[in-house]
Amino acid sequence: MKKDIRDYPGAVFDLDGTLIDSMHVWDHLCRDWLLAQGKKPEADLERAIETMTVTQSAEYVRRRYGFDLSPKEIISRWEGMALGAYETTVALKQETAALARELYGRGRALAVVTSCFPAACEAVLRRHGLGELFPAVLYTDEAPRDKRFPDIWLAAAERLGLAPASCIVFEDAYYALRGVRAAGMAFAAVYDDACKEWELMKAEADWVFGPKEAGNPGSFN
Repeated sequence: MKKDIRDYPGAVFDLDGTLIDSMHVWDHLCRDWLLAQGKKPEADLERAIETMTVTQSAEYVRRRYGFDLSPKEIISRWEGMALGAYETTVALKQETAALARELYGRGRALAVVTSCFPAACEAVLRRHGLGELFPAVLYTDEAPRDKRFPDIWLAAAERLGLAPASCIVFEDAYYALRGVRAAGMAFAAVYDDACKEWELMKAEADWVFGPKEAGNPGSFN
């Protein structure tokens, strides 16, 4: 019999596109910054950096476009562009946030795993009153490899004091599925408009949270 998502002792939530409706902030941030620096971004820039950590993206941009800035300096400038939106306008994805609150109320251990900047992540969780739900917040830059690999997911389970098999991951990014599987954790696919591989992710996930039909929000099943 299939285990209910509420029965897992631990739950790990992605932030952008899963807990919060923020992918629009990142859609053109790197491109806009490059244009402001007088550079011409390649057509597939967003696809090139999609699976990278923030530091990897900054290093890629530094090398690809010949900046004298360090990755840390580039990240600082990107963070300045994004932080205001996280502090003021980025909205919750209400259904996912409600689930997180429910799981917290049931005594489940919760963590966030994100590629976001710490300042932006902390600001948006605090603004929406979610900070207390997540005693463990892990950033992909803290791990040796990105979400496609098990490192960050295993670290999240360890921070929660749980075996990986006791945890379920909520994610809107298809590329993360491989890393979650390698970590031995369950995977719940969360719909976001920015996910171009939704049909693939939906077919391979253990649970799906998204539209049953276009424009009609579904539920975990």
